Amino acid sequence: MTYQQQLAANVYKLFGIKASKWFMLFMPVVVLFFMENGLSVGEVMQIQAVYSIAVALFEIPSGYFSDKLGRRLTLVLGMTITFLGVLMLCFAYGYWELMLANIMLGLAGSLISGTDSALLYDSLLQIQREDEYLKLEGRMYSVATFSEAIAAIFGGLIAAHYGYRATFWAFLLCLLPGILLAWSLVEPKSDEEKTKAGWDNIQHILSYTFVGNVRLRWFVLLSASMGAATLTMAWFAQPYFKEIGFSDKTIGILWSVLNLTAAVFSFSAFYMDQLMSRRHLAWLIVIGIAAGYAGLGFSYGVLGIAFIFLIYVMRGIAVPVLKDFINMETPSDMRATVLSIRGFFIRITFAALAPFLGWISDVYTLQQAFLVAAVSFGAFGLVCMGALLGRA
Repeated sequence: MTYQQQLAANVYKLFGIKASKWFMLFMPVVVLFFMENGLSVGEVMQIQAVYSIAVALFEIPSGYFSDKLGRRLTLVLGMTITFLGVLMLCFAYGYWELMLANIMLGLAGSLISGTDSALLYDSLLQIQREDEYLKLEGRMYSVATFSEAIAAIFGGLIAAHYGYRATFWAFLLCLLPGILLAWSLVEPKSDEEKTKAGWDNIQHILSYTFVGNVRLRWFVLLSASMGAATLTMAWFAQPYFKEIGFSDKTIGILWSVLNLTAAVFSFSAFYMDQLMSRRHLAWLIVIGIAAGYAGLGFSYGVLGIAFIFLIYVMRGIAVPVLKDFINMETPSDMRATVLSIRGFFIRITFAALAPFLGWISDVYTLQQAFLVAAVSFGAFGLVCMGALLGRA
């Protein structure tokens, strides 16, 4: 197999890695697992905030590590540490044990975040197919969400018959193919000469992102705010489903359909990009997410579920579209670092807001927490869009 063919094969290997990592049998019941171990919704959000801070702390250094020492090695480490973190969850029973396992998973997530997208883009660039990036990024995300959707059905059944903890043990087996595929990847050659690793160059990339390229700055902040909004919903959906009386099996099915919805719209994001301008797509995402949270705040039961689906539709569109906006503004030799900066701000935003929203849901109601989320994410999205007017 030629080098060009090996790079083309990277695309399908990345799809396989995504499918393996996202076959998260535990996801439809993960919040319920934490609560079974004595945690309140607020404490679950505290642990997830610490997880997000761990991802954020490692995010930019890991992206820089990926740029300078290789995408392949970074993905291998990320998948291996994911395995170890899930193994720790299998033996975790208390608040601090769960916290430690999530910090381990935060490190793993930071290594993978941005690196897979950068490897995809650079592989396509080397074989002169970079114009296919948005379509393939959307399909890679679609593979991930389809995988999570299928896993949700099985996860709900496993949880119902064997308990929540069994879903973590089963997921360990699902990670093994992804680890093997990561080892088999081929490292793309960089178009630019790699600079000497060091903090000075990280500062240069940060300066370029937030000072040197104004459009990139606001695309990163917009993508981060919308990413934090959809991440927040992923952690509040299960308590909402449980509150309105759904069983574990039903939650598994709902989780599956939600992720299938995101997958379908992620798959179609390329075609939407052909039909709508960047500005219109960005407005659609901001307004759609804010409207979803506002609708949840003013409704309950089946109608509320419809608004959760709206947020997942926006999630499917937002991930590939906003990443593509960032990639088109970013040089190859700093792409993984810039995508990691995006991930950093997603996690910091989530860590700042999620515990507060969890506290509101514990002391008041989930509906009031959703209204606060609608105002917070909607306002920041509007600020970003206002700054981008006339620039993108």
